[in-house]
Amino acid sequence: MTDGKILEVYYHKKTVGRLAETPDKMIAFQYDDKWLKHGFSISPLSLPLKGDVFVPNENARDRFKGLFGVFADSLPDSWGELLLDRYLEKAGIAGKDVSALDRLAYIGSSGMGALEYYPAKEADFRMESAGLDYDTIAGACEKVLSSKTTDQLDLLYRIGGSSGGTRPKILLSDKGKDWIVKFPSKDDPSISGKREYDYSLCAKKSGIAMTETKLIPSKLCEGYFQTERFDRQNGEKLFTVTFAGLLEADFRAPSCDYHTYQKLVRYLTKDNSADKEQLFRVMCFNVETHNLDDHTKNFSFVYTEDHGWRLAPAYDLTYSNTYFGEHTTSINGKGTDIKPADLMKVGEDAGISKKKCEACMEEIREGTRSLKRYMDRANGKRLRASFETKLHDLEKRE
Repeated sequence: MTDGKILEVYYHKKTVGRLAETPDKMIAFQYDDKWLKHGFSISPLSLPLKGDVFVPNENARDRFKGLFGVFADSLPDSWGELLLDRYLEKAGIAGKDVSALDRLAYIGSSGMGALEYYPAKEADFRMESAGLDYDTIAGACEKVLSSKTTDQLDLLYRIGGSSGGTRPKILLSDKGKDWIVKFPSKDDPSISGKREYDYSLCAKKSGIAMTETKLIPSKLCEGYFQTERFDRQNGEKLFTVTFAGLLEADFRAPSCDYHTYQKLVRYLTKDNSADKEQLFRVMCFNVETHNLDDHTKNFSFVYTEDHGWRLAPAYDLTYSNTYFGEHTTSINGKGTDIKPADLMKVGEDAGISKKKCEACMEEIREGTRSLKRYMDRANGKRLRASFETKLHDLEKRE
C-alpha cells in the first residue's frame, strides 16, 4: 500500500504492518512480509495472517472511525477522546478535521495494549504518582465535563488522554507498576469509587480473576478507585484486544449474547476450561450485582507468545444501569428477568458441567451478599422517583 497517508504499526519493535487511508476515508491494513512469516494474527476473525490488503466494511465508519476494531481499541473513547479534542482545540485544530490515522499518530506508543503507531505526534503520557493531588484532579475533571476552562488541561491530557471508557481517569506509574485511577462523572454519586472498590473485593472473593485494586482517600468523596493495568506486566506491554475489537461489534448498543462470548473464548483459547469458567463467573456476577453495562468493550483477551490467547482479568465490575433497563449483553437471549436456568444454559452449552455451574453460582451468591446494600439503596431511589412521578401526574390531573 503506497497511496495516501500511511502509518506503520509496531509490536515490541517489530513491524506488524501498515495502515493507509482509502479515498472513501476507510482505513486499509496490510501485514508486513516478515510479520507474515514470524508473527501472529492480531485479529483472527477479521485479519487472518495473509498478504491481502484488508479494508473494513461500511459499519466500521460509524463504529470505529473507519478502522478495524483492533486498531480502534488503541484510540481513547469518551473521556480520552474529549481530552484529545480539547487539547487540539487549544492548539487551533478542529477535532472534526483530525482523521483516524492522525488520532492514532497522536497516541503513538501510549495507547492501551501493545500496538504502536509511527510516525507519532504523541505527547508524553507517562506520569509518576508522586506529588499528585487527586482531589485537585477530580475538580479539573469536573470542569472539563461541564465545558468549563481549567488550567489543568495539559496535565489531564498527559495523564489521561490515551485512556478509554466513559468515566474520567488517569494513567500512572508507581513503584514499578502501572495503574488506572477513576474519578466520578457528572452523574455519579460520591460513593462510586468506594462502590467499585467493594465490588472488586467481592469479585475476587467470588473466584473472579482481577488485578490488584486500591481505594485512594479523598476529602471530597468516599475515595477514588485505583486498579492495576493488565496490559502492562513487569514493564512490558501485553497485546490486548477487546471483544468489540475482535467481533467488530458496536459496544454502544446491545449486539451480543453470552453464548457468543463463550464461543469466542472456546475458539481463541482452544477450549481453555479456566477461561470459560472465568467468563461464566463474570456473567453470573453481573446478573447478581446489577451490572447492566456489560458491553463488548468490557471484556478483553491478552495474547502472549508463551500462552497464546487467554481471557484478560475482569474489569469495570460495578453497579450500573442502561438507558433501556436491560443487560447490554443478553443471557440466553434475555436482557432482563434472568433466571438461574438461563445462566445454566449458557454455562452447559460452553461445556461446563452442571455441577461446576451450580457451584460457581452459589459461590457468587455468597461472595456478593455485602453488595446488596448498594442495590437496595439504588432501588430505594428508583422507587421514590417513580412514586414522586406518579404523585406529580395525579396532581396535574386534579
